Amino acid sequence: MQIVVHYHEIALKGNNRNLFVKRLVANLRRTFRDLGEVRVRTLYGRITFSLECEDIEEIHRRMSGVFGVANYACVREVPQELEAMRQAAWQALQEAHGSTFAVRCRRPDKSFPMRSTALEREIGGYLHDQCRLSGREMKVDLSHPQITVRLELVNKVALVSGERFPGPGGLPVGTAGKIVGLLSSGFDSPVAAWQLMKRGAEIVLCHFHSYPFTNKASLDNCRQLAEILTRYQYRTRLYLVGFAPVQEELLSLTPADMRMILYRRSMIRIASLVAAREGAPALLTGESLGQVASQTLTNMRVIDQAAELPILRPLVGTDKEDILQAARRIGTYELSARPYEDCCSLMLSKHPCTKARLREVLELEANMELAPLEAQAVEWAEIVDLFWQGRTVEQKIIQEPVYKEGPLVCPLEQESL
Repeated sequence: MQIVVHYHEIALKGNNRNLFVKRLVANLRRTFRDLGEVRVRTLYGRITFSLECEDIEEIHRRMSGVFGVANYACVREVPQELEAMRQAAWQALQEAHGSTFAVRCRRPDKSFPMRSTALEREIGGYLHDQCRLSGREMKVDLSHPQITVRLELVNKVALVSGERFPGPGGLPVGTAGKIVGLLSSGFDSPVAAWQLMKRGAEIVLCHFHSYPFTNKASLDNCRQLAEILTRYQYRTRLYLVGFAPVQEELLSLTPADMRMILYRRSMIRIASLVAAREGAPALLTGESLGQVASQTLTNMRVIDQAAELPILRPLVGTDKEDILQAARRIGTYELSARPYEDCCSLMLSKHPCTKARLREVLELEANMELAPLEAQAVEWAEIVDLFWQGRTVEQKIIQEPVYKEGPLVCPLEQESL
């Protein structure tokens, strides 16, 4: 089967366009390599590739995750000869369903003597006659056709296609550098990671947990969420960071209403250490303005002060229903809907602070030894590499985890698990 792929935004990249096209070609090869030989060619403003696979549903499933693809179609490549183009167009029309049709022609290759409009009339007239001779009732509709037969004359060949399918758009993964994304088991952070993958970024995922003081639900969920997201970027590095030692220090010396802010600031500092290790120049969170107490504008400003790197928040202006719809679309909704124990929920106030004062936060942190614990959190983290293999995701443990032993207690308020 032969496919023609069109891209839109990549075409606007000027002198850098070839870099984006090469990455898109490489990603297409990775997407289909387990299905047999993949032969790819770059033509003027488009890419064609041929597959041994004839399973159109499997092709649709995989193409839906190739960022950079605006649309694609099954195509017949024929010589730029009128009779060959007629026959290919007739075959494309026979395979389609509908009662009205139109022919559209694009002619980047100007060596063919007929203009686009003349070729459309010639092929359209031939198709109309063939329909009448075969007893198929079809009319020409140039405004709203149910079937569009497309001819593209490029590089001395003609590409003839019928139905065109939408791709996910965006930019090819791997063209925008690395970002460390904070990943929870909830709905927001996987969607935020997916959105920046669509902008070409490679996301290193970082999940914070309090196991063994909480159950393994969030750990298991995040592993599976990482598998789903790996389907869009082919390879993912996942850090599973034990946050309990840091929490114990915070619990012993801080009031309950300030803990969420302090948790988040510490997570940002730990994620920054991960970013330094991975060579990532930015961080990513799934925060949405005003959604919870820690996501007020005042609190986000206080949290940002803990970071030396920019914090990207692609969902900051997105409402919850739109986030849930996106989670359904990318396949993370069912996992995120499962119950789990979040490390951030440990020993928080029923009335958390919504307008934290930076000076007060800095005074609290000055009385604690957080830096060694935050560095230790990275050293003790489990690191897993995930590889997308087409139908499965393989995992390889890069670093084994170390867990804190002993009870997690809060001497200040006599709280305990």
